[in-house]
Amino acid sequence: MILDEEFEIQRKLKIDPIEGSYNSYVVNEKEKRDWSGNIYLTCVAAILAIAFFT
Repeated sequence: MILDEEFEIQRKLKIDPIEGSYNSYVVNEKEKRDWSGNIYLTCVAAILAIAFFT
């Protein structure tokens, strides 16, 4: 990861009122996964496997 770049994280929020209370809500958050690290790791592993078996 480059420290100079700023990434915008997309989030899904689900806001539900709490039953039996006044103006109280539960916030359920699901963060979108960043796959760039896994793709990089897969490419490095593939290159090492090709180099090992040839």
